[in-house]
Amino acid sequence: SGEVTGCGLARHIFEISRRLGGPAPVVKAITTADYPTPARRPVNSRMSMDGFESRFGFRLPDWKQSVADTVSRLLKDA
Repeated sequence: SGEVTGCGLARHIFEISRRLGGPAPVVKAITTADYPTPARRPVNSRMSMDGFESRFGFRLPDWKQSVADTVSRLLKDA
């Protein structure tokens, strides 16, 4: 749950990695125009979890915690 941009996600991944002694490159923010793709991208691509939560009665954990858990596991397995 929560919201983040692609750049924010990458920066968070490497911040967690740095804290755990892993690689931590600097992530440079760019605009969508700086990274052209054949597919058109929407300006706002946030997705709502309301339907999932009401249907299954389950709230996903905050994305930051999920990233921290995943990065931690990846660094342990490296």
